[in-house]
Amino acid sequence: MSFRGLAVRPGFLLLSLVAAAAVIGCGQQPPSWDSLLAGKITGQYPDYRVSVLEPGQLRVERPGMPAQTVAVEPIAQHCLRGPRDCGYAVEQMLLALRSLSSSG
Repeated sequence: MSFRGLAVRPGFLLLSLVAAAAVIGCGQQPPSWDSLLAGKITGQYPDYRVSVLEPGQLRVERPGMPAQTVAVEPIAQHCLRGPRDCGYAVEQMLLALRSLSSSG
């Protein structure tokens, strides 16, 4: 599936997690699920503004549309099951954020 001409690879987020695990070896903390998903949102929709309301809850401000809250935990659980489930969950989140009828 593609968005705005960019191919969405199901394993991208999982590969990001592997890269984050490599950072642990350098003595730094890996990124949180919140920051990984926030990066995915702003990467797909650069005009959106994402903030962390509290750990596990992202608030997405969308120009011309109502703000929306994203629950991180269900997406993270899908990602822990593998790249196909992770890619599906992330794609669904991105589609929901694009929708005008989404509410926060």
